[in-house]
Amino acid sequence: MNKLKNIKIAFVDIDGTISNSNKQITKETNQAIENATKNGLIVVLCSGRSNDYVYKYSKLANASPTIISCNGALIFDYKQNKNILQNKINFEQVKLLWNYCNENSIHCLLNGKNKRYCNSINYFDENNTILIRHIDNLKNENIYQFVAGCDFFEPIYNLDCFISQNTNLKIVNASNGYINRIKNENHYFLDITNDNVNKGIAIKKLLVHLNLKKENSIGFGDHINDFDLFKEVGFKIAMDNAMNDLKKQADFITLSNDDNGVAYFLNNFIDYEKKIYDTHWFLNYFI
Repeated sequence: MNKLKNIKIAFVDIDGTISNSNKQITKETNQAIENATKNGLIVVLCSGRSNDYVYKYSKLANASPTIISCNGALIFDYKQNKNILQNKINFEQVKLLWNYCNENSIHCLLNGKNKRYCNSINYFDENNTILIRHIDNLKNENIYQFVAGCDFFEPIYNLDCFISQNTNLKIVNASNGYINRIKNENHYFLDITNDNVNKGIAIKKLLVHLNLKKENSIGFGDHINDFDLFKEVGFKIAMDNAMNDLKKQADFITLSNDDNGVAYFLNNFIDYEKKIYDTHWFLNYFI
């Protein structure tokens, strides 16, 4: 494949993409991002995870200070401490789902900007997670994504039906076991957001914000929520470990996340030689 020209921004998923199976970003990947950044490429992490999770990995990867989290419900610039886009869930919808999950023994995790709230701290054992007994305590909090999880298939399937029949929300991401209707998996989850939220919408918004065009962008992904990412980038790269349907949509299949597939592509298939980027614009963005 010939090297891509005039690429100014890369949107990169985290789990299964930039991080390996041990949830690590390797030295090889760090070095590739550092080299790409020095040559003018903006590397934006774009994940279904919470804002603080994406922030942590963006810092580890030495990526852009602008991050896309909660499957596109939030675009945040942590250098300027500024929201570029936020799409919170109406509290009455949050409360409806929360009550349903509690009544049906489903664990739930609510992603705010800097904190997560859950109904079972033993189940979601993460930093910055706060156990909530009464959902009304969150009435004044901004919730961008509702994550529901269970060890059994049927409760999650019933929740899926409940969402479609009783809310204006949508399932933007789900576990492989649930997608493939495998009824003997250890865990099933659903990521739930407002209906007008996905990674692609956030990418489109950020490109306009940065005065960049779709053809200036590339995107890396591996899972179902990356179909929308692929729709809004100029060149689509699937990981070798990606789901087969996503690979069919890709322009290129790189190495797996355990073989530094993001680094492999950044190092070998982007033409940085002509320094096509406006250095003054680039320095103003990062400094």
